[in-house]
Amino acid sequence: MNRDNLFCTLAIGEKYRELARFLCRDFAVYGQKIFIVTDDVSDFKSEKNAICVDHKPAKFSFHDKKIALRKALEIAPTAIFVDADTCMHFFSDRRAVAVALGHGFAPGIHVSNMYPEGLWSYPEVEQFAQERGMNFSRNVITYWEGLFAITRHPALEQFFENWDLFHQEADQRGHNGAGEGTCIAIAAEAAGLPRHYTNEMMQSNLPGVLWHTRGLSTRLRKLHHLKFGATEILKGNLNFRMHCWALR
Repeated sequence: MNRDNLFCTLAIGEKYRELARFLCRDFAVYGQKIFIVTDDVSDFKSEKNAICVDHKPAKFSFHDKKIALRKALEIAPTAIFVDADTCMHFFSDRRAVAVALGHGFAPGIHVSNMYPEGLWSYPEVEQFAQERGMNFSRNVITYWEGLFAITRHPALEQFFENWDLFHQEADQRGHNGAGEGTCIAIAAEAAGLPRHYTNEMMQSNLPGVLWHTRGLSTRLRKLHHLKFGATEILKGNLNFRMHCWALR
């Protein structure tokens, strides 16, 4: 495990707190800690690898993801945000997972682009950024916001200040912040934060071992977690038998 990496997530509401607990247990298999911003920290008292901070917003906003990232970066050099409704593929090779969780990320933001750009267009966000004097390229501003990593860099303070402005603008028009990937992208580029795109994120193999369930019901998530646990037990028994055979 690379202790420079700290995963983090936002778990607001009963459904997402339950999903986040499953995610904690997936990570616990590998001794990986996760930082959680949640509206009920008591739900995670049994998850020994969870570091929780209480946050009870008057209204939910996807922009609150930056709270988790800021706090995680106070503890570790690299914060890796992952949506709460994400789980570990139960068929993933344990060694491959361990390598992915411990991948070393260079300073800056590591994220996958979503293509084609035109399918995820937020003209009001772009207009707001332009009015605020933020410079950005239209070609690379749609980020997959469900899994990305940030490693400490001097431009981080400006990045978060830019992101705060998008959060404030969304609040003013009563928006929940959906489509925050574009805000994150513009905030990073305008701040001069080094950007590392899809190819480098794929090299970490995190997108290969983590599965965004897209709101998979908690009932099915329980089934998936049972399969994951059973698979881990079977792998452990098989490895033990192979070890015993090798000693004969």
